[in-house]
Amino acid sequence: MPVDILVDKWEVKATDVIHLNSFYIGLHDYFWREEYSDDKDNKFPETYYWETRTQQSGKEIWVWWRGDKTARHMRATSFHKRLMTVDIHGVGVKDVEVMRHDKKWKVQMGKVEILVKAKLRLDPEDKWKKHWFLSKVFPIFWERFYKKYIDMHKQELLKDSYQFQEHVKKLMELNTFAVPQKPFEPAKGFGDVFTY
Repeated sequence: MPVDILVDKWEVKATDVIHLNSFYIGLHDYFWREEYSDDKDNKFPETYYWETRTQQSGKEIWVWWRGDKTARHMRATSFHKRLMTVDIHGVGVKDVEVMRHDKKWKVQMGKVEILVKAKLRLDPEDKWKKHWFLSKVFPIFWERFYKKYIDMHKQELLKDSYQFQEHVKKLMELNTFAVPQKPFEPAKGFGDVFTY
């Protein structure tokens, strides 16, 4: 059984008008660009998608992503993986039309929340646990000798988690604590364009 170390856990909630398709594509592209997926489309780690509709309360949506950073990165070691668990949940999502910049937009309104856990998984393939000698030294190895490297990977995963949180808040047009920077690619939503 692999050892999971929880590095960060956060959630972002918003009840507002949101262009759900652009929001989903923006998160999807960021997740792939940050190397938590092998492929952008075919092997994207979306493990679950569920949607239900009612006339009174609109749609409810659940989307689960289970990505790891070893997909295109750090193939040299098989001792650890950086895992990012993302759950997207929408409740009471209804289609509405809004006017913005003298144009009519078809968007969605409802409560959307993003739940994220960032974990560092040690011995993901159970190679150490299955070996007769390594299984006995495994706790001593990662708690003492490999501790410096584990702390380094925890810091990098924490940085990835904070950057993902800032990206989610920017897509939801919420206040962030980071200084806005010029984006690498233009915004995909219908929000105001950044001025620099």
